[in-house]
Amino acid sequence: MRHFQFQLDANGQKGMSQDIYTFFCHALCMSALLAVTASCTPTGGGDTSALLAAALPLGGSGDQACLEQWPFASGAYIADASVNATVGAGVFGDPTKATNKICGSGWNTGSTDVYSTENSSECESGEECIVLEWTGKKVTNETGIDFVVYENPFLTGSNPNSRFLEPVIVEVSADGSNWCGWNPSYSGGSSNTDLRNPGNYSDLAAITPVEFKQSDSNTLTASDLFTEVTDSHGTHLKGGGDGFDLNASSFGNTGSGCNTTLRDSIRSSGFLYIRLTTAYSRNSSSFPMSSDSFDQKADIDGVVARNVTDR
Repeated sequence: MRHFQFQLDANGQKGMSQDIYTFFCHALCMSALLAVTASCTPTGGGDTSALLAAALPLGGSGDQACLEQWPFASGAYIADASVNATVGAGVFGDPTKATNKICGSGWNTGSTDVYSTENSSECESGEECIVLEWTGKKVTNETGIDFVVYENPFLTGSNPNSRFLEPVIVEVSADGSNWCGWNPSYSGGSSNTDLRNPGNYSDLAAITPVEFKQSDSNTLTASDLFTEVTDSHGTHLKGGGDGFDLNASSFGNTGSGCNTTLRDSIRSSGFLYIRLTTAYSRNSSSFPMSSDSFDQKADIDGVVARNVTDR
């Protein structure tokens, strides 16, 4: 879970005035909510995530509501169920927010329709994760990116190489017991400059902000979600998020119970489950996290596969 920040629009005075207006509207809402609930909050603290969610538009910071219905009949399939997920405290503790819809808020803002990872029986000991699946289906290996993980990163300013990040280790499984991953790594130091630089991370999710949002204004096609584009933010998927390919040379290099036989089996026959683990919880030395992170937990928006078939 992360803090939410206010930024001035770099596009001019008109944009600045609109952002200032929105900021003060949210501030007034928050003040009112805090005043109303002050008598209900234990002395010395309490969970305020519900207040934060109420002070921001539902599903993020866009004008368009995030719709419940998945917009694609084919070509993109959202993971629709979690496995033994732990229900956490507050509005970010609901596991269904990792399976209900994708509610990206763009490059500069986080979404509230996310699940903060918790420890569960599906995680490695002491780790924080969530395991997702496609009910009655398995994800198959296709040409190029096979699935996209949507988390909740955003820019910390106007520099696309300075982002608030809570990286995620991605692993897949055909049986829920043996897991194969890619080769996640972090090559930077402990400074916030390094920790916010996406170029220091490889084979990890939660690096690219989420642009795709299920709304009436969405113009992205199913194919677009798996297609790269290059713009002022660099090279990324059109809908944002981080894509993973089962044919990548790094796949099968890590994972509990993974070996070349299992790797090749997943490549040829597909997988049923995906496990998303906050990298910091697996190894805080190898995957340090910015001090700006409120609780050192990744916030999962969802996972979308290019193709699925019956199990």
